[in-house]
Amino acid sequence: MFKKLAAVAAAVVVGLFAAGCARAEAADDMSVRWSGDTVKVGFLANLTGPGAYTDIPPKMAIEDYIEQVNAKGGWLGKKVELVPYDAGRDPYTESVTAVNKMIQQDKVIAVVGPTGSRFALPIVTLCNETKTPCITIGATNAKITVSEETGKVQPYMFRVSFVDPYQGAAMATFAYNKLGIRKVATIAGVDDLYAQGILKFFTDEFKRLGGEVVNSQAYQMNDVEFRAQLSAIGDSGADALFAPAAEYRFATLIAKQAEQLGLQFTYLFTDGVYAPELLETAGPQIEGAYISTPMIDEEPAYAEYKKAFDEKHKSTGYKANLYAYYGMDGIMLLEWAVNKAQSFDGTKIKEALESAKDVPLFTEPFTIDPKTHDPLNKSVTILQVKDGKYTLFERVKPAN
Repeated sequence: MFKKLAAVAAAVVVGLFAAGCARAEAADDMSVRWSGDTVKVGFLANLTGPGAYTDIPPKMAIEDYIEQVNAKGGWLGKKVELVPYDAGRDPYTESVTAVNKMIQQDKVIAVVGPTGSRFALPIVTLCNETKTPCITIGATNAKITVSEETGKVQPYMFRVSFVDPYQGAAMATFAYNKLGIRKVATIAGVDDLYAQGILKFFTDEFKRLGGEVVNSQAYQMNDVEFRAQLSAIGDSGADALFAPAAEYRFATLIAKQAEQLGLQFTYLFTDGVYAPELLETAGPQIEGAYISTPMIDEEPAYAEYKKAFDEKHKSTGYKANLYAYYGMDGIMLLEWAVNKAQSFDGTKIKEALESAKDVPLFTEPFTIDPKTHDPLNKSVTILQVKDGKYTLFERVKPAN
């Protein structure tokens, strides 16, 4: 844990240094970013590290969309190019290096991604200092868009996905009020910023409602053995197990090992595990589980896209997933902002993003909260695994 915290601190220092260098180099003439016939958009992701399977589909989705955009003439008469960078081996330091290269070397007008908070937090300072808008497509930690120290919005950071307080509280309310759960156990990765953020707000809200957290367990993201934690949970008398995770593989491992121990739980998962591969790898072990997501891709509005995506990329083995849909939201929102601003200037794009209201994106119409740069009143869809399929259980749209 000390090493992980040290890595975060080091990344912040690197980010501050890189931001200072980038600011000095870029401030002279920002227009160099769009002076040619092509404008570039950065994509920061985990493309080779553990869990890369979550980030490759959004890269494909954005590239597919840009291909369509260019066939129609591009943005403001310029072709668009996606510039992907991998930071999967060491997100806390590689993310800063990658985004600095995007800005200085590739002259990107904006960054779309990342999907994870551990990739997004280190680049906040760099994006702000260089006036490079960043639209995260899955990074849910609240500190990405609002400074924990000052309470002020991070001016060039935006989000199309849920934010931790929103999803955590929504799932707690659902568990307590809809399912009647009064005792819950939890398990989450201690080095998973996504899971820890949601866990905190779920726990706080569940207790506020009158519920009891009877057992809390933890693991490291490189762990594959969870039997000891699950045994303790099994002895706790919990009515349900809340297991937020950034990747579906953790839900699969937990469910399979619980079954091996003869344990049965009412599982409460979050959008990080929502993927077609979860049904394929966990199978009957997660029958009856509940998952909070922004949408269900089995619905007609999304099924056609999913079918076309899966067919086009069949040879790669990758299928459309939640992050592909968030990726579509991110690139479509950036496109809208460029057209709204009629400019590729970072400050003008930022100002356009702050005015977004009922913008038609892939998952649903999007409205920004200018005070937080988070989605306003984003729908929470509760899925249940039934007969080996994702089925719609409930859709709620709570006030922010």
